[in-house]
This record gives sequence, structure tokens and C-alpha cells, in this order.
Amino acid sequence: MIVISHVVALSNNNVIGINNNLPWSLKKDLAHFKVYTTNKIIVMGRKTFESIGRPLPNRLNFVVSKTIKDIEGAHVFTSTEEALSNANNLCVENGYKEIVIIGGGYLFRETLDIVNKLVLTRVDCDIDGDVYYPEINLESWEKTSSTEHKQDSENEYDFKVIVFEKN
Repeated sequence: MIVISHVVALSNNNVIGINNNLPWSLKKDLAHFKVYTTNKIIVMGRKTFESIGRPLPNRLNFVVSKTIKDIEGAHVFTSTEEALSNANNLCVENGYKEIVIIGGGYLFRETLDIVNKLVLTRVDCDIDGDVYYPEINLESWEKTSSTEHKQDSENEYDFKVIVFEKN
């Protein structure tokens, strides 16, 4: 089975972004993100791509956009369905095991019914933002791991990385 996951950092009040940026500085979480997504297919919306500013190395970058037609080093699709269909085909053809959806809010909402893994960085803060992660009923999910990180000079807030898999 191909895993389709959400990898996202969210506050206590489900904020994931503000002004097309992350609303916090968490160096350990960015390192976790890099390790988790390396050598996988990552799918993102146009605004997420623009906030990153470039295709991420050592990953197959898929961008969903109706306005951008071509990005050097990335594959551009006009719909989420088209991106996921192509990602699924690449998994079958090349042995990839996971498709990782990395944002933004629209893509998370649109794929909530099809994901079977959640990698949530729960940032211990209530913060203002303009992009939110959708509410999820975790009844049909099993927590498979949880790792705590404390606030320090490189991490603005305490946070936990919690992994859930669909039952």
C-alpha cells in the first residue's frame, strides 16, 4: 500500500501560516521535515512553493497550480487529482512508498479523506495566522509515536512530533 501523508506544523489553535510564512522558528522541526521528506514525492500548493522559494533537493517536487505553468526542477499540475495520480504512478513504477503532502491549507483540506498517515508537529502556542489546518477527528487514527522537544535558543516554542496512522 502506498502511504499518503500530511506533514505539517500547527499551533494549538491550528494555525499553520501567516503572510505566506511559518509563524515560528523551530530549527529542530525543519531538520525533522528534511529527514522525513528526503527521497520521497512531496506535493504542495503554489503558495507553499512560493514561500519555500525553490524545489527542495533530494525530493520529487510536485506543485499544484492553476497559474504557474513550469518550474525548473519540479513537476507542475493544474489539479490535486492530476498530481496525486502522477505521484501514484511513479510510486508503482519506481518503488516509492510514500506521497507526502506538505501544504498549504487548501491542499490539506482537499486531501483529508485520502490520507492514511499524519505527521503532526504540535507547536505549544496559540498564535495569529491566516492559514489553518483543518479540524480532524482522530477517533479512527492510532498514535504510533510521539517525540517532545523543548524551547531553546533555536526553537521558539515547545513542540511534539506526533505520528498517527489510520486504523
